[in-house]
Amino acid sequence: MDSWIIVIGIIIFLIIVGLVYLLFFKKKKKTEDKDLTTFQEIQIEEKEETINNKIEVSEPIIIPQKKAEEPQLNISISSKTEKEILRKLDLFEKNRGFLRKDVTLNSLSKQFQTNTKYLSEIIKIHRNKQFNNYLNELRIDYIVNRLLTEPQYINTKIGYLASDCGFTSHSTFTTIFTQIMDESPSVYIKKIKEERKSN
Repeated sequence: MDSWIIVIGIIIFLIIVGLVYLLFFKKKKKTEDKDLTTFQEIQIEEKEETINNKIEVSEPIIIPQKKAEEPQLNISISSKTEKEILRKLDLFEKNRGFLRKDVTLNSLSKQFQTNTKYLSEIIKIHRNKQFNNYLNELRIDYIVNRLLTEPQYINTKIGYLASDCGFTSHSTFTTIFTQIMDESPSVYIKKIKEERKSN
């Protein structure tokens, strides 16, 4: 009987020790997990801080802009010749040479002492137009400017306007004016008159 009591006592003792050990082990593991989690959090925070510092300290990223491409001629013209033709073209515009009725690509090339290919190519590249369009736009711009800035000019007949800016015919002038301005000369003039009356 006494031996049974001793055995039961030992079993109870072992159970208690086992429970104490389990509780202690679980608590220790929780602490380690918590410490590990805290350590990982600290590492993450340090990494984020390092990244933020790098972002703040580093210079802004500059994306190189493409340089505007220089106009490229399709034919071989020396730089000196190109500059000389452009200089003469500027004078032609400034002195209103486009108002002459006999201006053609051929006549202008002779005046500039160059050939038609060179002149045509330089107008195409530097004025973004074919020769005829270039000439017509200069003439229409001249007439529009006079209509807007010279009140007495508004009552001029269409035929005279055509002749005044270098066109050889009334109908050609009207056609070109309408193409460029999206309305006929008579409609455009009427609008200007109405605006001036309202002002």
